[in-house]
Amino acid sequence: MNHRKFGIKLGRNRREREALFKSLTRSIFTHGTIETTSAKARSVVSIIEKLSNHIITKDIVIAQRELSTYIQDKNLVSQIYAEFKKVFEGQTSNFTKMWKTKIRQGDNSLMVKFSFVKPYSLKTVKVEETKPEVKETKTVAKKPVTKKLKK
Repeated sequence: MNHRKFGIKLGRNRREREALFKSLTRSIFTHGTIETTSAKARSVVSIIEKLSNHIITKDIVIAQRELSTYIQDKNLVSQIYAEFKKVFEGQTSNFTKMWKTKIRQGDNSLMVKFSFVKPYSLKTVKVEETKPEVKETKTVAKKPVTKKLKK
């Protein structure tokens, strides 16, 4: 019997499912919109609504701690908190929406576009990698080596 059990297993064990939820949560908060299957979107919507509500209503420390359980980057957490607070000021529920886009051809699963109600995307600053400067060294021209043939 399946009494008092909730949630969809999605063909994964507990740790795989938690990792999937963390990656979906991180991508929705950084990009603002994702395209995924209907089952995955329905299973992660409660997590995203709770986190969104915590960001708006709770203290900054509590909200960032809750958010850091799903996103393990401190700088990203503070950027998400600041941007999300500006966009959704005064709203305490109904942060997300989803609509059907297509049926995936390989396995006939329903694909949905899952996004926030208001246009939201995090402006991530890409850090350019600087290559270390190579010092020019003087190279001495070597004399060409000639092979001596053995007789």
